[in-house]
Amino acid sequence: MISKSISFGKSKYGYYLIILAAALSALIHVISKPMLESSENLIEINPVVMAFLIYFIGGIFFTPIARKTSAISKFGKKDWLFMGAIGIAEVSALITYFYGLSTATAVNASIFSNSEIIFALVIGMMVFKERLHIKECIPFSMIIIGMIALPIGNDLYQNNFNFGHMVTGDLLIILSGILYAIDITFCKYVGDKFDARRVTQIVSFICAGVAISLIAVFEIPMDVDITQLPGILVMSILGTGMSTLFFLMALKMIGTVRTVLLYSTTAVFGVIFSGLFLAEAITTVDIMSLALVLTGIFLLRNRLAGKDDHNVDSDNEITINEITINEITINENTHKNSVNRGKHKSKTSVPHRMKEELIFQGWIGAG
Repeated sequence: MISKSISFGKSKYGYYLIILAAALSALIHVISKPMLESSENLIEINPVVMAFLIYFIGGIFFTPIARKTSAISKFGKKDWLFMGAIGIAEVSALITYFYGLSTATAVNASIFSNSEIIFALVIGMMVFKERLHIKECIPFSMIIIGMIALPIGNDLYQNNFNFGHMVTGDLLIILSGILYAIDITFCKYVGDKFDARRVTQIVSFICAGVAISLIAVFEIPMDVDITQLPGILVMSILGTGMSTLFFLMALKMIGTVRTVLLYSTTAVFGVIFSGLFLAEAITTVDIMSLALVLTGIFLLRNRLAGKDDHNVDSDNEITINEITINEITINENTHKNSVNRGKHKSKTSVPHRMKEELIFQGWIGAG
């Protein structure tokens, strides 16, 4: 009974953390939108400059957090090559996202926020030559219709079926989802070897380095108003840094499947925040899109989280001090309960858990 109460209490905090992570991540959509548009009161920030500031501040934020993890000296040439690829893919995704957001609505950007999940699944199926089962085709189609077909179709209808700036912005945000999916795919390699916090720190600085190189090559002006700095700090520390930490903590407390499902509510928070803070119209089409996406993710939850993770997230598992107790064997002769601590260890190895963390940390960017 004591074991169960400890487990349930831990799970409760895990639910709170992942909901908070989703809400903090959604702030990026609404805070960055006004900064990327020209106005009389504020300077329009170039998307590359915005990306540089977010990643540079994020790298500084993760430096003390990653201090006691894997030393940089343990990284080999191949490891640096992969992390360089991750950095290029991730910063390209964020810059593309910001360019798209500058002309698209924050509501649509929120709806598109789960697109990297689907694109990562598609890339995984292409690499490992897997196919969707018949029962998975319907929810997969629901996600595609809700995430892409309905929002873009509605924008085309509003623009008399012309590819205006808004539709172009939608397509750029979807392209950023593809780039994030590539980032997630690369993360699978380093996730088997190194702590996620150290990799997040290094990748943040690599992204900042790529962005500052683009600024130097294309002579992009570093025009930032001092009044915009608090918003950039919130996006870097809360929207990216704290959101990532809460996500990884929740992943260990409540498992992959529940974390995937609850983190997908980022889209819901994004739409709500867009209506409240940016006064954007939330239409019936937007609500239908969200409903289709969330329902599809729920039905496809085991595939999205990974086939091997379903048993790990079973409601019957109780984890105390990293020892998983699956059952209590009753000895009829002595009438005493004995717990097989040594025999029933977690099915998820440490390297595999680290891989999960790296796979899902790619979701905690702009999308």
